[in-house]
Amino acid sequence: MSLNRALRIGAVAGLATGLILLARSIGAELGIASSMAESAMALGFLLLFAFFLGQAAPVIGAPRITGYLLAGIAAGPYALNLISAQNAEPLRLVNGLALSLIAFTAGGELKLERYKPRIKALSLAVAGQSLAALFFVMAVMFPAFYFSGVTEGVSASTPLASAFGAALLLGILSMANSPATAVAVITEGRAKGPVSEIVMGSTVIVDVVVILVFGMLAPVVGYFLGMAHSDQASGVLRHIGGAVVIGLGAGGMMILILRQTKENVALWISGMAMALSEVAIHFHVSAMLAAIVAGFMVENFSKSGEKLIKAIEYSSAPVYVIFFSLAGQGLDLSALVANLPLALALVFSRMGAVWLGVNTGLKMAGEPVEMRRNAWQGFIGQAGINIGFAVLAQQIFGPVGAIVATIAISAVAVNQVAGPIMMRRALVVAGEIPSGAPTAQESKAQTPA
Repeated sequence: MSLNRALRIGAVAGLATGLILLARSIGAELGIASSMAESAMALGFLLLFAFFLGQAAPVIGAPRITGYLLAGIAAGPYALNLISAQNAEPLRLVNGLALSLIAFTAGGELKLERYKPRIKALSLAVAGQSLAALFFVMAVMFPAFYFSGVTEGVSASTPLASAFGAALLLGILSMANSPATAVAVITEGRAKGPVSEIVMGSTVIVDVVVILVFGMLAPVVGYFLGMAHSDQASGVLRHIGGAVVIGLGAGGMMILILRQTKENVALWISGMAMALSEVAIHFHVSAMLAAIVAGFMVENFSKSGEKLIKAIEYSSAPVYVIFFSLAGQGLDLSALVANLPLALALVFSRMGAVWLGVNTGLKMAGEPVEMRRNAWQGFIGQAGINIGFAVLAQQIFGPVGAIVATIAISAVAVNQVAGPIMMRRALVVAGEIPSGAPTAQESKAQTPA
């Protein structure tokens, strides 16, 4: 993309910003503003604003989702406040739809036949990254918490024990990745190759591992924080089991729909995504995990896997705009600034752990140096599950959990901007995204009707 085109896009984005400010001002003057109307206007503006910034992102070598994220941050309540937290709340339904569609794609990309030759590399990459993130982040954050004194006096235990408990909790949260980021970068660039496969497969598996580890180690964290803590393991197992059951049911229904439907496939899949998201919320299970199971089932137990992926790719642009711009809109910049030293310590310790763990795992699997040099950069991005577990930690572990959650979410803000850029660069270097090649959306636009 040329600089002139980027400037034109910036001008249009600026015009959109001016229009929403004018509309809000007129609505306030005439007294006709309402929460529903403002939410509808917010969604329209966010889609337009994020779309144009996403179009400009390739100028700096970034994937479009980075532009979507930055647009959400800029428009959100912690920056320009063009879209308040109150106005964005009704948009979470749309966000649930987008997350389910992305998770369908993640599950649909996990084709067993494709991963059989790389099962050893996949397993060792997951184990290496998970263990390194847990222990390396703990080793860095334990003295950081203890000597900064941020956890001192906010729990029933000693300063040493509370610092250790907080570091352990942060180590668990640091294990998680972002399947949504991996799916978006790979889909946008139409990346194909061993690095893409390792990143996609490992990212999805790691997030399941995190759910299990959180359940098993939550009582240990509670012990160090001096809390009378109930066993979380059974609750987490029910959480996983419920998501799997819902995912299997949704997958079965999708197979029947895809087998019988030849037209409006994307519309049917969107309807299933919306229904699955709402059912998962009702039963308090992970919609993302349920959707991954459904996509995996369609891909591996029917002949409709390609049909599913193509249907989602057909509408992928607005899906990514919605999901990543809303993710950016919810990032608390004031919390990031207030906790910057600890957040950066977490970011760099986790980055070092990911590099060490993935490199070690892939080396043990006998993968070449080029693979090891590039693959680790695909695991930096963080989003959905990290924020979800941070909120859960705050609910379970009181004041110390709140401190950990704030630092974790602050680090997510950094990782979710840097991660997609690093991942795209790694895939270009690996030759899996041809430099200068059109994206999936651009290719569609160039295809004659």
